[in-house]
Amino acid sequence: MQANELDDIALDEAARAIGGGPMVMVNLVKFREVPDYPDRFTAAKPDSRSGYYEGYVGGFRAACEAVGVTPQLLYAGQRIHGLLAGPDDHWDDIVVVRYESFADLRAILDSDVYARRAKPHRFAAVADWRFIATRAR
Repeated sequence: MQANELDDIALDEAARAIGGGPMVMVNLVKFREVPDYPDRFTAAKPDSRSGYYEGYVGGFRAACEAVGVTPQLLYAGQRIHGLLAGPDDHWDDIVVVRYESFADLRAILDSDVYARRAKPHRFAAVADWRFIATRAR
């Protein structure tokens, strides 16, 4: 299994912990120096940023459309400086997305469109990733 894979056990545990209702996902992303696509992958991008933002995000949006879910991008930006960060907290980008429910996110992640069009780019472009569920108080 890939280091940044979301397996069914982790997704099932998240569903139980998060429950229903709106939630926000925080993504901490570290890109590979060079994308690592499988041989003969026809949609490969030349660098990891375009692999993520064009390949992965494009595939993710197609999966959203296929399952009828409309997440809300709240923020996407580059990390500038860590004021209180540990030695391993060298994230390239931070992306924050709101979903109406975890079930909506799960529908996207479980879709065939996501598996074919988004996931290969995530594996190729992303060296490390944190995916954190939050909810407003």
